[in-house]
Formats: sequence, structure tokens, C-alpha cells
Amino acid sequence: MMTDAWSLYDRMIDRIPEDVLVRSVVMGAHHCLVEAECGAGVAALHRGGVRLRLERGWAGRPLRELAACAKSWDFEVASVGVAALNAWHNQRERIGELSLVTDAGSTDPFVFLAPAARRMAAERGDGSRPRTVVVGHFPHLAAIAEHADVTVLERSARADTDLPDTACEYLLPGADLAVMTGMALANKTMPRLLALARDALTCVVGPSATICAAVQEAGADLVAGSVVADAALAREVVSCGAALYGSGALEHVLVATPRGRAALASPGGGGDGAHAQAAGELLD
Repeated sequence: MMTDAWSLYDRMIDRIPEDVLVRSVVMGAHHCLVEAECGAGVAALHRGGVRLRLERGWAGRPLRELAACAKSWDFEVASVGVAALNAWHNQRERIGELSLVTDAGSTDPFVFLAPAARRMAAERGDGSRPRTVVVGHFPHLAAIAEHADVTVLERSARADTDLPDTACEYLLPGADLAVMTGMALANKTMPRLLALARDALTCVVGPSATICAAVQEAGADLVAGSVVADAALAREVVSCGAALYGSGALEHVLVATPRGRAALASPGGGGDGAHAQAAGELLD
């Protein structure tokens, strides 16, 4: 467990070579895109925090400097910083250094986590249900809720059953399964959330998720993120404010620690055919 909250950010930033340069930055209505010499990365645009605004003229400057914006307290600026992190880390050649899951029935966590929750319930043997805490309001939680008691934490509640995100201090310790949006990196809550969920099977999800060893070592057993498969299409989609999911611009990938892989390897853990067609957009 990391004791310095900034260490997660610093480790990801420090891995980026100083000589890799930014080519372009695009901020749309819902997402941002950073293109660099090493590839492209996306992140959801998180609003809030102080109002500093991103400075101009990033083309030709070091990607590492832009990635350092992930530490900004202007969450829009931080979102661009996360996209810059993803431009380096979320590339096939670097993901290959991790344990890439290629045999799962789906890379959608709300498909592959349902069988894991089912196994947790079966292993209890007393009829009780495992506790699942989801940070961020995602669709299609019903597959997990069939086997677990699900609580959603949301800063801006979208349903009467949502609890405020401050409830994380009370609910994540002792949870059996924790799912959190990759946006938690931009708003600075991820280090604490991962620490609180250290005893749970923990999954970081969505296009903002940075796929790297530092996130795994901070406590993420599973990271379900994205690689930009078509940068030109991603640029068009982000500029138009359209949905990235389903656009063909992203390739969804999944990496796992040994603990995460063990959960996927449980009976039926690679994906649940009954819910595969019901899985939908990851709202990140």
C-alpha cells in the first residue's frame, strides 16, 4: 500500500521518457485526446476543482510535462494529464509487459465480474451475499446484483439508492468486490479508494483507466481500459462530442494481477453468456 498519495502519479509520470513529444491535444464535450510520438490516449473530461484552464501550445513539448497535469486541481486540466498518461502507458507494447487477459469471454467488467460475484456468494455457504461497492454510476449493474449486494457511490447522485462518495470511508473497508471509474485518477480520489479497498477484489474501469504496473501495485487487481485503435477516428469523435464507446476508435483491453486472474479463472469467471448481450456502455 502506498503511503504518499502522489507516489501513484509520480511513478506513472516518471516512466515517460523526456524526449517523447506531444503532437496535439483535443478537448471535446465529454472526452479529451492527446496524440504524441508514442501513440494516442483518451480520458473522460472531468469537470470541477479550481479553474485554471489548460495553457495553449502543447504541440512539440514533452509528453511527460503534459502528463504531470494529472496532478492539477483543475479537474479538466487533470483529465488532459490522464489522457497524456494513457498516450504512453495504454499502448500494446507496454501493456504486453503486464498480464494481459486474452481468454476472457468479455473485457466488460459488468460481464466478467458477475460470475466472480456468483462464486463469492457460493463460497460463503451460509446464504449471505458478498458486498460490492461501485464508485461511479454505471449502467448494467443488474448482472452483479443478482449475486451480491451492490452499493453505488456517486458525487452527483443519479438514483435514489446512490450514496454520496464520502461513504467510501465506511463502505469500502470490508467490501468483497470494489469497482471504480478511471476518472478517480483525475479527481485525486484513486489512491485513497484503492487503499480503502485493499481487502476487496478491485477493478478500475473505463476509457480513463491507466493500464500500468503502478495502478496494479497500488491495489487494482483488474484494470479494464482502452487502447486507441484509430487515432484519426478518435480525434473526430472527441471533437464532435460523440460517444467513444462503440465508435470503433477504441480497443478495450483487460489486465490482471495473479489475484485478479484467479477470480477470472473461477468456474464461469471468464464471462457470463446470459449477460454478454446486455452489457453496455461504460460511463467513464
